[in-house]
Order: sequence, then structure tokens, then C-alpha cells
Amino acid sequence: MIEEPVTRICAEILSAREHAVIGISPFNSYFSEQKITELVAWAKESFSTFHVYVPDGPARFTLEALGYPESKARKKANRQGRWLLNKIRRSLDAAGVPENAVDEAILCSKSLDGHHAYVRLLDDVESVCDRDIEFREGCIETSRWVLNGQADEVEEVTHDMLASAVRYFKAELPLFMKSPALVGVNSSVFVYHQCPPFLEELLNTKRGCFINERQGFVIVTAV
Repeated sequence: MIEEPVTRICAEILSAREHAVIGISPFNSYFSEQKITELVAWAKESFSTFHVYVPDGPARFTLEALGYPESKARKKANRQGRWLLNKIRRSLDAAGVPENAVDEAILCSKSLDGHHAYVRLLDDVESVCDRDIEFREGCIETSRWVLNGQADEVEEVTHDMLASAVRYFKAELPLFMKSPALVGVNSSVFVYHQCPPFLEELLNTKRGCFINERQGFVIVTAV
């Protein structure tokens, strides 16, 4: 794998090789089962511990932004989530993760919705959005960036669409900003194949404020 830390500090955190969170997006054709298997095998060999994160429940907010009724969006997101989680479980098994540790290695709605640290961090995100205009606008613009990537389904991104879509990004922010506190490790890097410009800005300018001092982000692509 080609590893590209987003900042110099991210590179330092990566060098510790303590923990990684692999981000897997629903409804993204990039994440074939082969790709997931490669990422899991790489993480198992490269880090002391790792988790795989899937925003399966929050995926419905993007679907609602694209025009799906709430009930249909929830049903479609749940179906996609089950399909994706099955692929991840097979990848973890192929990497030699013990059967009794497979579910513990996955961060998804089932494990996070009742997780006290995650719920607290979500509240922190909302508090920051309420008091920091630049942060709130950055979240909205990142959601616009996500929706613009849905070129086949979006002609024009509206305010109402962003109001729904931003809930998806907010649900991910605790993993991007403070995963060490969430999973109980000293340092961690979030792993994905791209980094939103707003998140890169936060990693450069808000470390120790919004971003945990020992939180990194690494863009990883196959050789």
C-alpha cells in the first residue's frame, strides 16, 4: 500500500503504528471485497491493533438528501450496511482475526449508537457547530463535496439537501477527530483513500483544539 500522511504530525503518529481505523463507505464502488480484504490484511500487518469503521446507519442521511423518503432511505441503508458488514467479516476472517474478535473489530451503528464516548463526542461536534461559524460552514461544504461526487444523481445541491447530508459527515467526525479517546488507545490514524479539504485544514490548524493531539489521517491506496 502507498501511505500518504496528510500532515507532518500525521506522519509522526503513523510511525508509531499503534492503531488504525479503516473507513469503509456505503454505496461506494471503490470498496470491493478484494479492496477491503487488502486493506484489512495491510492493517493487521502494519499496526498493533485496528478497527474497521462503517457509517451504515448515517448513510440514510445521504440517501434522504438525494430525495429518498425517510423510511425507504433507512431500509436501503440497512440493506447496504448488512451486505457491506458481511464483506468486512469475511475479510477479517481471511486476515486471521479470531472469530470471537471479528465483531469487536468493527465500528458501526450497532456498536457506536450506545457507546458513551461516541455519544459524548457527537454532542461535542454539535456544540462546536453551534458556536463556531467556520467549523459549521466547513461541515456543510464537505457535505456539498460529498454530494457533488454523486454526479449521476445530483443536478443542483440545495440548502435542504445539505441540511440532511451534513448529518452524515457529523456522525463521522468523532472518528476523524478523536478516535484515540473513542477506542482507548494512545494514538490512532484514520485510513481512507482521500481526505476532504476541510478535514485537512482541521488537521493542520486545530490540533489540540478540535483534533486530538494523537489523531492522524493517512491516505492509503493500492500499489
